[in-house]
Parts: sequence; structure tokens; C-alpha cells
Amino acid sequence: MNALVYRGLLLFFKNKQAVVGSFIGALIMIGLYVFLLGDSLVNQLSMLSNPQLVIDTWMLAGVIGIASASSTLGSVSQLIRDKERNVYTDFMISPVSKSKIMLGYFFSTFLISTIITLAVIIVSELYIVFLSDGAFLSLPNFGLLALAGILTVFCSSSFMFFVASFFRRIDTFSTMTSIIGPLLGFLTGCYVPIGSLPEATQNVIQYFPLTSGVVLIRRVLTENAFASENSEAVQAIKEELGIVMNYQHEILVPVLILIVSSLVFLGIALWNVKRIEMKR
Repeated sequence: MNALVYRGLLLFFKNKQAVVGSFIGALIMIGLYVFLLGDSLVNQLSMLSNPQLVIDTWMLAGVIGIASASSTLGSVSQLIRDKERNVYTDFMISPVSKSKIMLGYFFSTFLISTIITLAVIIVSELYIVFLSDGAFLSLPNFGLLALAGILTVFCSSSFMFFVASFFRRIDTFSTMTSIIGPLLGFLTGCYVPIGSLPEATQNVIQYFPLTSGVVLIRRVLTENAFASENSEAVQAIKEELGIVMNYQHEILVPVLILIVSSLVFLGIALWNVKRIEMKR
């Protein structure tokens, strides 16, 4: 299993297109903010003392969330390539158990996405401090931010691993990822503030597992931006921007949602692989 994990890491980081592709979702988020949404959102929050910092931290939280989700799309594609080239079949007929082989692919995806997400977190923190005149997060909060990012990666990796278990051709999978990538941005409230969406859509977003991770990231990253605000409208603003959700006021709730949903997706994926292999 360790050899499979190492192989996956090596193949991914040698593939420059895959590495760059992992940042496409984050670049879309930045482009939307810079060219379309940024000034409008800042003007809407003029009652705050530093609306620019609030929106910058909200945007960067979305970038982290999108990076943690979209990076798994590129890294899990190695599984599909191996299926297409029959490398996967060679692994499956080896003496190694099928579960260990699949977990090797999974942990490879998880580690790749974790590395990318932690790098984006560090860059975001530096951006907030040096370009947005914000403050560094305290060490406990930075640790919580890293944990939120890792849990979001875990959930996203499990979800994409589950999806990938149904595919055998890279062109079909690539078509699917070109749809699901932008869709994840909307379903997690990263491309458009959750409060601006219809109520029915908001209800769907609230119960989408990855949203819990992005909400937790937003809550931690924007904490300093709201620290000096005394406005009564702050709570409404946080709900509008998707920084807090109706049922996720306690940190433990989104953490549990991420862990449970991750284990469910991973369990179903492993079961599906065994089911498919038994039919062959």
C-alpha cells in the first residue's frame, strides 16, 4: 500500500498539467472576485469598519475550500488512467488484497490534496497580512484552520473516490469533472454568497457535506476581520456570506458531519469496487 501511495504522489507531481489543473477552481474564484463580485460585495458591507478585509478573508476562505475540493479531481484521475491502461487490473490480480490497493489510491489522493490545500492556506494567510492589512491568526486558530482544510480534503477525497469507482475511461471522467468542479463551487457557496440564493437552493447547500468544511474554514479565517466590529448587523452578514449556518453554530457539528460523511463515501466506494471486481 505504501508503494502505491508513493507512486501516486510521484506521478501526480511529475504531471505539470495535473498540478496546474488542481488550481483551476481557485483561479475561477479569484477571477469572479476581482472582476465581478469584489467591489459590489464591499459596497454592500459599507456599515462595517473594514469591509475590504471581511470580503478578502471570505474570498480566500472560498479559495481554500475550492482548492481542497478541486485538487482531488486531478489526483484521483490516476486511478482512472490505470484502469484504462490495465495497470489497475494487474494490481487487482496480485496477491495484495483489493482493499489495500484501493486504500493506496485513496491515501495518495488524500495526501496530494492535503499538500496543495496547506500550501494555499499559507499563501492565503500571507495575503491577508501583507496585502489586506490583516493580522496573523493565533496559533490555535491556525491549527483549527489547517484541521478544517484537512477534514474538507478527507471528505472531498472520499466523495471523489466514490465517484471514480464507477468510471473506467479518462475522457468520460474528465467530462464529468469539468461539470462537477464548478458545481462544487456553487454548492459550497464559494462562487456566490449563500444568502443571495433562493431559499430552496440554500437548503440544499446546507445539507451538502463539503459545505460544512467550507463554513468552518470561513469561520476561522474571518474571525480577526470581525473582531473589531460592534454592528448589530454582523450576525446577518455572517449568515448572508455563509460564515455561519443555521445548525452549525458549534464547531463540533461541521467536524462530525465531515468525518461521518467521509467514512460513508469511502465505505461505499470500497464496497462498489469489490462488487464490480466480483462480477468480472
